[in-house]
Amino acid sequence: MKILVVDDGQLAINSLIRILCRVAPDCDYISAMTTDDALTWLRQGPMDAAFLNLEMPGMNGLALARMIQKIQPRCNLIVVTEHPEYALEALQIFVSGFLLKPANEADVRNVLENLRYPAEDVPAGVKVQCFGNFEVFVGGRPLSFKRSKSKELLAYLVDRNGATCTNGEMLAVLWEDKPDTASLHSHLRNLIFDLSHTLEDAGVRGLLVRGRSTLAIDTSKVECDYYNFLRGDRSTISSYRGEYMTQYSWAEVTRSALRQQAAASQKGGVWRKHSLRLSERVFIIVLLFWRSALSPIVSPIISSDRLSAVRGVFIWCAIFSV
Repeated sequence: MKILVVDDGQLAINSLIRILCRVAPDCDYISAMTTDDALTWLRQGPMDAAFLNLEMPGMNGLALARMIQKIQPRCNLIVVTEHPEYALEALQIFVSGFLLKPANEADVRNVLENLRYPAEDVPAGVKVQCFGNFEVFVGGRPLSFKRSKSKELLAYLVDRNGATCTNGEMLAVLWEDKPDTASLHSHLRNLIFDLSHTLEDAGVRGLLVRGRSTLAIDTSKVECDYYNFLRGDRSTISSYRGEYMTQYSWAEVTRSALRQQAAASQKGGVWRKHSLRLSERVFIIVLLFWRSALSPIVSPIISSDRLSAVRGVFIWCAIFSV
């Protein structure tokens, strides 16, 4: 779990985090001494729980709690205060817990064991960010790699978009200036082993597709801005700013292709807008011509139903003439 502790007193923060570390040693803890800092952390990524001191300068804890509910509705809010009279108001905004200062270990444990939104219920997924720097998120949290080369290996597999990569290809990309030697192959095997365990430790299974001296990824198991771009997702295309895996030089080939595709898509969007405007103008001209010239001539001859049909043909011809 990722837990945020908000209090304007450093001693109070330290005391609560010490208790939390004893109760839940595997959790990640972040502290904030102002409501602005707290909101900044919350906008950067998901939090499983937030312990909020009610007596904060500026925006008080309850107002901050309401803001957090808007930003992250599934964040468990635990109110911490010296004033028990705030309990009713806190319960009215559906907080997950209420602690009186000074909090003790038993109370903190009880709160974490009875969260409104248990961490296990939060849907986990793998999100890969290629635009800008390459980053991987699992369950909304950045994935930490022990080795930078393991991360680069995963980046290259993502860049290949599910295509099978041979050991020789991976060696040439990761160590482009070094000769192909037995020790380098051994190093690559260690990297693949390290990457596999990094993913498994994060709860990600089945992402790597291993073959005899080959490796690939199952693209169906990740959400990726690069893949969304290739599928033609308009919001992703419009958000692309020309940067792709900026920390890797070998990504320049894909980077150039994306820039060309984005430029072509932008030109296509402009062309579609002009076409739509032209269609509207042609439609108006045909409609006016119909009313002023053709309608008085053909109306006595053609029945009203057929007249409507002929008018419809003129309209569709105007729309599709471009």
